[in-house]
Amino acid sequence: MHETAVIGLGYVGLPLCLQFARSGGGTLGLDIDPAKVAALGRGERYIAHIASADIKAQVEGGRLRVSTDFTELRSASAIIVCVPTPLNRNRGPDLTYVLATAEAIAPLLQRGSLVVLESTTYPGTTDGEFRGTLERISGLEAGVDFHLAFSPEGEDPGNPESDLRRMPKRVGGFTPECTAKACALYARVVKQVVPVSSCRVAEAAKLLENIFHSVNIALVNELKLV
Repeated sequence: MHETAVIGLGYVGLPLCLQFARSGGGTLGLDIDPAKVAALGRGERYIAHIASADIKAQVEGGRLRVSTDFTELRSASAIIVCVPTPLNRNRGPDLTYVLATAEAIAPLLQRGSLVVLESTTYPGTTDGEFRGTLERISGLEAGVDFHLAFSPEGEDPGNPESDLRRMPKRVGGFTPECTAKACALYARVVKQVVPVSSCRVAEAAKLLENIFHSVNIALVNELKLV
């Protein structure tokens, strides 16, 4: 086991995948969409602010490989989940993709590996439903047999000056050792890692950030009418 695997190659997962590839370690990108995987294999972009040349350089250099085959997770020492959490009909988070990904990871989970959830969700998801699914199927225990953490995504897709390396990365683990493992992973690709006391604190911090942005955008929209 030596690779870092990123599951979900959208506007969050793909830049993260490329950043890990640039850091020099073996990186595996996984997605259930064969069209995305095929495009990346050809060195082509499907997200406007990501350069095709960057993708091509990492793929052709052997630092990044992409696949739809989740059995390749057996070679991963760290697994980062960046799948969508859309809103359901009641405007609550839909965990369908998150829990389906946990079900796919669990049979392949190796002792000593690290699993990090980045998908925006409510406090208690990582150490609740997500952990429960991983443990139930794998037969392994979080914090004992494998490490578990939450680190909210920090992409800023509307900002052309956005640089993933310069964005502080908050990390909260299920145990202090889990936090340390996840911090060490992200320290390879970002300049500042900010450890917090738990998965739930990291989850709440992301929601606070989103709420702050939403309230301020709403205020500016109202003032625009004035």
